[in-house]
Amino acid sequence: METSDTVGNLYFVLEYTGVLLAATVGGTVAKRMNFDIVGFAFIAYISSLSGGFMRDAILNDGPAAALTNPGYLITATVGAAIAYTVNLHGRLWERFRFYADVVTIGVWAVAGTLKGLLADLNWVPCLLLAVITATGGTLARDIVLRRVPSLFTSQKMTVFPAIISSAILLVMNHFDLVREGMLAAAIAAPIFAIAVYYGGDRIAFFQTRHTERPLEQKIGDALGVSTDSKHPEQSGEDVTRALEGASDQELIKALRIMLQNEVQERTETKT
Repeated sequence: METSDTVGNLYFVLEYTGVLLAATVGGTVAKRMNFDIVGFAFIAYISSLSGGFMRDAILNDGPAAALTNPGYLITATVGAAIAYTVNLHGRLWERFRFYADVVTIGVWAVAGTLKGLLADLNWVPCLLLAVITATGGTLARDIVLRRVPSLFTSQKMTVFPAIISSAILLVMNHFDLVREGMLAAAIAAPIFAIAVYYGGDRIAFFQTRHTERPLEQKIGDALGVSTDSKHPEQSGEDVTRALEGASDQELIKALRIMLQNEVQERTETKT
């Protein structure tokens, strides 16, 4: 596959957009966890560059793009600096972060697919590269932070949009509409992710299965703090503040309630 200058420029614009957004989001995660400057930079860089590193390592086509093109590191540094200097928090930021996450899925799925096409791979490895590029950063970040990777718990918000985005580009590339396919694919992924987010439970395939609730949600219920499973980090902050302000008697009462709820939930699950 040969690409024009227009396609090449569009590719870098899309990938740089993903790097900037992912570095900003990763930086805010490190900021909430009170990391020092080294940990902060590491989380921001790993969030924004890991997907590309994994993709380029699999392709084994020379050094990774992030190492040969300083634009990637510069863009990641700008995103990290935004998160470090600007106080990003609250519901408005959580909403922006959600849309930033779904946008990165589309742009990186396009980047992964295009890399596969340039390597003359068929459609199956192109789909795989799209998923790896789109989810590699959050996967690596969650592993470093000792969390269950969101890739395993929110596939409908990450993997499926990446696959759809990649498939659109592959089909349009078949008709020599690469530039149009890149734009359509980058737009389709976030639209699909948002549609599943707001209406996916109405479709049997995307209905949420009964799973173990996060600890912060259990504690929040016991303390009477409202939590939102779709914004776990904001919920975690709310629960942390409630714990800090609770008296010993309130904590003991909350612990009793949480244990009672836990026993009831496990009993209902078995039946």
